[in-house]
Amino acid sequence: MASTIYEGRIRHPVFGNCKWWATQWAQPPWWDTTVRRYTPRMQREIVRVLDDVRRQLG
Repeated sequence: MASTIYEGRIRHPVFGNCKWWATQWAQPPWWDTTVRRYTPRMQREIVRVLDDVRRQLG
C-alpha cells in the first residue's frame, strides 16, 4: 500500500453506484497538478458558499 496520496491505487464507486467500482492508478504529480489548476475556481466557490450562508443567517 502506498504511503502517500501521490501514488498507488485509488478505488471508488462509479458515479456513486456502490455495486460498480473502478480502480485508477495514481502517479506523481497528479494531485499537485490538479489542485494548482483548480485553485482559483475552488476559492471562488468557497467565497460563493460562504456568502450564501451569510445571507441566510443575516
